[in-house]
Amino acid sequence: MGDEILREDDGYICTLSINRPEKRNALNAGALFSLGDTFKELRDDDRIRVVVIRGAGDKIFSSGVDLSGGTAEETIKGLEHCLNNTINYPSSIIAMISGPAIGAGLDMSVISDFRIASETARFGATLVKLGRIYYYTAINRLMSLVGIAAAKELLLGGRLIDAKRAMEIGLVNQVLPNDQLVDTTYCLAKELAEENAPLSMRATKLTINKLLDYQGIDPQIESELMALAVKVNQSEDGTEGVMAMLEKRKPKFTGK
Repeated sequence: MGDEILREDDGYICTLSINRPEKRNALNAGALFSLGDTFKELRDDDRIRVVVIRGAGDKIFSSGVDLSGGTAEETIKGLEHCLNNTINYPSSIIAMISGPAIGAGLDMSVISDFRIASETARFGATLVKLGRIYYYTAINRLMSLVGIAAAKELLLGGRLIDAKRAMEIGLVNQVLPNDQLVDTTYCLAKELAEENAPLSMRATKLTINKLLDYQGIDPQIESELMALAVKVNQSEDGTEGVMAMLEKRKPKFTGK
């Protein structure tokens, strides 16, 4: 594991920190592959019963995917690797969120089993402002957690919501003053790791995930949604949105 993802084990608890403060903890291909590899390794590590994922420092959880380095294809493969291994991790994951959790940062939060946020937390999926679309799997996860109306608020509005609003829509479990975030998160982690039976915890999480999978997307519709995402993300507007972001200017969308 490189310096972009830091791992610290303390008894039954593992902390993974996204360590790219100079990039607002955005996840490039290297960080995504590293995070995915770590969750894959942890899957068979019976010593660890709870994983806490956080952004290094207390300013930002993650501003999403870093598109400024590496190829788009490599970054997408890294994102798929990261998300698949995080989703398939059998024990509990707690997202400890301070500052923004945007795009892939939001999705990592949604995938987690618990979301503990500070009052500084902000959440959003701003891809409509970049001419792109959140992938259908991420949309499905978000809708399952917060419902259709709140998902539309986030995805179609394209704005960030604060921690109070996130609590109102069920996106987070708790909102705390910043100076209480760490103690509260690790108090929960310790309770889950030391007071709850690990086999019961894993079996319960697996059951919930399987029940959600049972309500999955029809394969024919899934193919249609995949094609739609590719079409939008490879459109002229999709290219313009990313270029505008990199060049720090307002995009000029044409609907093509």
